Amino acid sequence: MIGPRAIGGLAVSVALSLQFAGALLASAEPLVAEVNPFHVNRGFSLVATGDAHLGNAELEGAVAAFGTFSSGQQNLPMRHHAAGNPQYTVPLIDGAPVRLLADRFVRNGNVDLTNADQSGTIAADSNEAVSTLRFADTSNLKLATRGGGVGPAAGRDFVRLTNADGGYIEVKALPFAGASLADLETQRDSVADYFPDLEADVAAVNACFASMYSNDLARQVTVVDEHGMAYVSGFSTTGPNVIDYADIAGKTVKLDRAAGYRPTQQAPLIVRGAAGLDTIGALRFEGWSADQDQTLSRHILLDLSQTTGTVRINGLEMGSIWAPGADLSFDSGASTNGQWFARDITTAGGGELHHHAFQGAIRCLDIPVPEVLPTPSEDPTPTVTPSPAPTVTVTETPAPLPVPTVTVTETPAPLPVPTVTVT
Repeated sequence: MIGPRAIGGLAVSVALSLQFAGALLASAEPLVAEVNPFHVNRGFSLVATGDAHLGNAELEGAVAAFGTFSSGQQNLPMRHHAAGNPQYTVPLIDGAPVRLLADRFVRNGNVDLTNADQSGTIAADSNEAVSTLRFADTSNLKLATRGGGVGPAAGRDFVRLTNADGGYIEVKALPFAGASLADLETQRDSVADYFPDLEADVAAVNACFASMYSNDLARQVTVVDEHGMAYVSGFSTTGPNVIDYADIAGKTVKLDRAAGYRPTQQAPLIVRGAAGLDTIGALRFEGWSADQDQTLSRHILLDLSQTTGTVRINGLEMGSIWAPGADLSFDSGASTNGQWFARDITTAGGGELHHHAFQGAIRCLDIPVPEVLPTPSEDPTPTVTPSPAPTVTVTETPAPLPVPTVTVTETPAPLPVPTVTVT
């Protein structure tokens, strides 16, 4: 489930079905929620709800495929870091760190899963250094032994995982001694089982995008075409900014009138793709370069929530891609930085894929509370979490002091007053 936070301190509990806290029942005001769409990735760099076929230069991160995984190379490197971002953690599946998760491993391509880290920032026994893989179906796989492992397998034979098509994966962090296929099989029946409520979450994210645009919850950036260049202005520094991809596609984007704007966690840049979009190229903002600052990628999002079919990615250097209804085909010589969520994912070319988790948020209006309150007959019995019993400090009352004995001396009656006769 995804839990967006509400602006202004109002807490909203969402399974992205946007339910409401009891404290808000009397309010008729619509709630504005902030949602990070890539919470659905659960820490993975790439999530394909279909198949993933990777044949580009390398992956620095982790990939999950609900269907099959295959390699389009004879030696696809899966590393922690070479030229990307070393400051990330790999996901845990069944308590184990993994860089690769899929239902099945197929085709005759090969993978070199090394966890290599050129930055030298991860410890030799860290999750990032000892990551392996998991498949839901291992019936077409077998183990072979190879020599010269790394990490915990250093100096010993490690596992080569071979499929029935002749493809293999060198799992260099897994010692061959004592290894079995059971070690590499998921405890759940499918990869989809590790992403519960996904259909509802994706639908709610898409609805949130639509709500943000229709309710003006993001700043629509002004784009002016002058001499074939796009001059942009009017950015917000406190909330999301939106630019339509069609307005800047293939153009140099001039920031002379942008008042120094750069994407931030508080003010991310959302690039909106149209329904018929079939290609995404470079975002040519002057002065924004992955060579100079890859961290900008964490605050740029390409919204393809309305896009279907196959979208070619060629030249995009920075930004996460939300494309739940589209297939992504990457064939670029330029490396890209961010996260992806799509149906099928296919990669080729000399470009690398670097993990940079999206850190911004989109905004959406919730339905006003009174309109969605259930009738009494529909109102489920609420789950009440009892408040913890208060801690009572008891101070012992001291025993009363003894009452002193009082001796009362009786006062004698006064003498009678004599009667005086006056002549």
